[in-house]
Amino acid sequence: QAAVAGEWGRDAARAGDAITAVALLEKSAELGRRAGDDAMVAKALVNLARVELDAGRGGHAMRNIGEALARDQRGDLRAATAGLLIDVAAGAFHAGDTAHAELCLEQALSLSGRNDRQIRERTLAALGGLARARNDYAAAARYGEELLDSARRGGDLTVAAEALHDLGRIALLGGVLDDAAGHLTESVVIARSLGLEPLAASGSRALAEVALQRGALLRALGYAEQAVILSMGQDDLEACAATLLLVGAEAGRAGLDDVARPANEGAAEIYRLLGRDDLAQILSGGSTLPADGRETRAERLEAGLEAARSVVNPAGPGEGR
Repeated sequence: QAAVAGEWGRDAARAGDAITAVALLEKSAELGRRAGDDAMVAKALVNLARVELDAGRGGHAMRNIGEALARDQRGDLRAATAGLLIDVAAGAFHAGDTAHAELCLEQALSLSGRNDRQIRERTLAALGGLARARNDYAAAARYGEELLDSARRGGDLTVAAEALHDLGRIALLGGVLDDAAGHLTESVVIARSLGLEPLAASGSRALAEVALQRGALLRALGYAEQAVILSMGQDDLEACAATLLLVGAEAGRAGLDDVARPANEGAAEIYRLLGRDDLAQILSGGSTLPADGRETRAERLEAGLEAARSVVNPAGPGEGR
């Protein structure tokens, strides 16, 4: 009877009838308890937790997950439970409860075995994201290295490219430029070979930042222009324009007009393409000023940078690809 109720409950859940599904799965769990069948109870509770989670009742879901784990003596449901915990963590994160999100993810990581590669990698990626959000770059790098190792052992080049990109960004934030350049270069090579243009574009922009910090302005321009070629959407193009403006600003300060001119003109052209003639107008003509007009050019460039920041990130500083 417990098995039948559980099967009917899963059928109701698949049909979108949450009320019937909850009633049947609760009955299956109760019948399993009476029969002393821990495996049946755990299975019913895991399915019940999924229905409750989908209905937005995360607290109920967590209670059922806890009992399911206690009764899952053989560990048959570890992967399913870990997947549930990842989804609970996502809900907690969006609700602003990052501490609970991290706790759920750590528990999911402990449940995911080496054979549950997909769940383990999802968990590591999420933990790395939380670590970056709280500026704990050492923890973010640890999770990233674990993710990269898992992806390489599993032969998943897409996940490997994403992990390398994130590790490169983390190294860049920490000022470890050699590591940043190595990770990002490998990420871009893999991403381009797989046709992952947005990831390759993001990596190229990051490589431009690395080159800027090294003072290699011509190389920075090359990476920034490569990112433009690889970009596919408006957000990517706006980010490329901002990168070009940064290159132009640094080159202008260094008096390298042969680098500053194409960088600023490239940014202006992107803004024209995006219909932002106001930003393009601010930047236009900057390359034709006479030598004694450097102060005016600097003022125009600073105005362009400020305007670009308002477009790329109107809500304030933050992190993203």
